[in-house]
Order: sequence, then structure tokens, then C-alpha cells
Amino acid sequence: MPQGPEGVSEAEPRTAADGAAVAESLSRPQMALVVLYIISAAVYLVWRPGAFNREAPLFSAVLYAAELFGFLTAMLHLYMVRRLSVREPPPAPPGWNVDVFVTTFDEPVDMLRRTLVATQRMDYPHVTWLLDDGNRPEMRALATELGVRYLARTHNEHAKAGNLNRALSVARGEFVCVFDADHAPSRRFLSRTLGYFTDPRVAFVSTPQDFYNLDSFQHRARQGGRLVWNEQSLFFRVIQRGKDMHNAAFFCGTCGVLRRAALDEVGGFATGTLTEDLDTSLRIHQRGWRSVYHAESLAFGVAATDIVPFIRQRMRWGQGAMQVLRRHGFVLFARGLTVAQKLNYLASIVMYFDGWQKLVFYVAPVIVLTTGVMPIAELSWEFLVRFVPYFVLSFWVFEEAGRGWGRALDTQRYDMARYAAFIWATTALIRDRMRFRTTPKVRAADASTAARRFMLPQSAVLALNVAAVPIGLLFYGLQFTPLPLGAVVA
Repeated sequence: MPQGPEGVSEAEPRTAADGAAVAESLSRPQMALVVLYIISAAVYLVWRPGAFNREAPLFSAVLYAAELFGFLTAMLHLYMVRRLSVREPPPAPPGWNVDVFVTTFDEPVDMLRRTLVATQRMDYPHVTWLLDDGNRPEMRALATELGVRYLARTHNEHAKAGNLNRALSVARGEFVCVFDADHAPSRRFLSRTLGYFTDPRVAFVSTPQDFYNLDSFQHRARQGGRLVWNEQSLFFRVIQRGKDMHNAAFFCGTCGVLRRAALDEVGGFATGTLTEDLDTSLRIHQRGWRSVYHAESLAFGVAATDIVPFIRQRMRWGQGAMQVLRRHGFVLFARGLTVAQKLNYLASIVMYFDGWQKLVFYVAPVIVLTTGVMPIAELSWEFLVRFVPYFVLSFWVFEEAGRGWGRALDTQRYDMARYAAFIWATTALIRDRMRFRTTPKVRAADASTAARRFMLPQSAVLALNVAAVPIGLLFYGLQFTPLPLGAVVA
């Protein structure tokens, strides 16, 4: 019996021999819990406007809007992950022409050597290309040494997308496999993914991004635990599999194979965006092509080593998501997508507005303690009997829907780490002058200084809340504020 993420035995999943997705659904008790959560949310959220503090209507409305946003995103999340795909790939047919693109800009030679050697050892015949957007002599020498094809540009127009499109104009393979400079594939990568393309409707096959530097900023390990968990685990282990059931999984820029015909139909990789992978996937889906998510780790790369590259990477993803939102009629109005695909893409984009919601929650206690103004009329039993079940079930359902990969507490910690980055990213809705930056793969010499600068928003929230506690207690003791004892204790 296979082991789940927490070491709990799971039933052997059924698979289809032709590579078709078989659904792994939430159990009946889990679905009953989801229904209970929705009922408790309806009871609480419908009642809440009647409990606004009429003397602080703006504060009350903003906090309620943040709560409502949380519920709506939770519903989108549950819609995505109610059923997860389980697939077994068909055998890869012989004789296909495959080009493997390894992109680089400024990564170290040793890293590229490891990736290129790994790509050469893949067990399906292919041609490996080193696409050097840095136009570096050492990269040319490395390609010559290893016997891979080398292609460089004298300019960096359209960043990674431009680099890939330049390669498409030269290479002639029926299929294109893409790896970032740090992602070294396993020997079986192509033989485990190409078989899906026997279905002529499949445009691309995406696989998880996994990492071998387990001491990175985004990894968290439990003492003596068997689970390797990182901030992207929920996305790659659960969310992408849920999207796959709706034909809405997207290519994540690396560790994927794409059909050349599909790329040609949409004009190559999308340019003018910081997230060419998301935009390209959406355009391909608009043309009626199918996608596959193969949930097997077949390549391993380097995760963000510290908070600085972690924040910069999430900021870039968020800015790119805003560009997609603006370009494609806020997704809901994008032609060619099914309703399910629209909801899946929307769920992945609106998550970046979560930073605003978290800021409201982080600042609300400070306002209450220092001013005595509450966002509800009174802290009563009538409020508690509605709020407490909703609050508890929110966390419980998140854990159940995450199949053990959710880790609500760790997720909250990363929400704090990235909330300001998400807020900044959403400004791309109204400004479009963004610059593509590769994610640093090695720790910078001034990492500590940069980290302190990048943590200023988190430090500010912490300082405000730490200061608000004694101030609130003092004001309550001196009766400077009308806060009831229950509110102060809470």
C-alpha cells in the first residue's frame, strides 16, 4: 500500500491504461465536512453585516470585505481540488523528433553542466540545445565540450520567451522539452511523458517542480518526519492535479513537454509578459487543445535559498498574473475557455490579492487595541456561536482538501512572508513597466542585509502589534477606551 504524506496508508488508485485521468475524489465524510463548512459560512457571513459597528462603518466594511474575499477564494479552491487526477502514462512511441531546450542567462557553469549532462542521459532519443541569453564564452565552451547544440542572442528582447522563440525558429522537432538552468531531469523524463501525446489533442504535458536543496527558505521539515514539504507542495501535489481534471493545468515554465504544432498555432511562447508559461498555457487552451499534468517528480532544481529570491520570484509571478488578467478580459471573458477553465485560471490569479486581505487582518488588532474601535457592534455570544464554528471549519476543511499537503500553520507563516510582495504585484494591473529578472540560484554575499530590507513590511506588522498590546492594556486599565474585557482578552 502506498503511503500518504503523513505516513497514512491510502487505497491503491485506479489508473487508465491509455493515460486518461481517473478521479481521486474527497471521501464522503470529507464532503460532509465541506458542506458543513459552507453552511456555517453562509450563516456567519449573511449575519455579519447586521453586526457592523455603526460608529465605524468603514472599518467594519473593510474587514467584512476581507472575510468575504477569503470565503470566495476558499470556494474556488474547493472547486479545483474536490477531484484530483491519477494518471499512468502510455508507452512513448519510437521515432519522434524531440528538441530539449535548456535556458540560461547568468547561472553558474557547474549548474549548467549538471543539467546538460542529465538531459543528455535521458533515455529517449533527442537533441539538447543550450539557449544562452547571456551570450557568454564559457557557455559556448561548455556546449562544445559536452556536444550539445548552442544558440545565443546578442539582445535579450522578451527575456525567456524571446530566447525560446528564437530556438523555435531554428529547431525542427515535433516536440519541445523545456528545462530551466537548474532543473536536472531524471533518465526517464521523456519516456514517462511523451506517451500522452499519442492523443493528438494533447498540447503539453507538465510535471512537478521539485528541489534538492532541502535547506532552502521555502522548505520546512518536521523533526524525525518523513514528509518533505515546501511552500509549493500544495500547488504541485494537489492543485495542479485538481486543475488537470478540468483540462486547466498549466505549463510552469520548466519540466514540461510541448507539441510544436500547438505552439505554432498560438505564435510561440507569449511575449510581453513576465509569466510566459501561464499566458502561453491559456492561449493554447483557448484554441481547444488539451493539457496533461503528470504528477511524478522527474526533475529536481534549486529552490529559493533565502527570503530575497523567494520574494522576488513571487513578485514576478504575481505581476505576470496581473498582466494575464488584464490581457484576457479578466479571464472570465476570455473566449475559447470553458467555464471550468475560466474558474481555474481565475483562482490562480486572484490569490495574489490575498496580500491585501492579510494586511487588513494584520492591522485590525492594532486599530482595535489603540483606538478602542471594534468592527462589530459588540462581542456577544450571538457573534461567537456563528464565528467560532466558521473559523474552526475553515482550517479543518483546508487541511482535508489538501490531502495532508496543506499545513495550515506553515501556510500562514508564508502568507506573512509574501503578503507585501503580493500587494506590490497587484499594482501591475494599472502599470505595465515590468522587468524580467532571473531568480538567483546561489546565496548572495550581502544576503543578510538584503533580507532585512525585504522584511521591513513584516517587521512593521510585528512592531505595530507588539506595541499595540501594552498600549491596549494600559488604555483599558485607565478606561481611555470603551473596549469590553472580552475584546481585550481576545
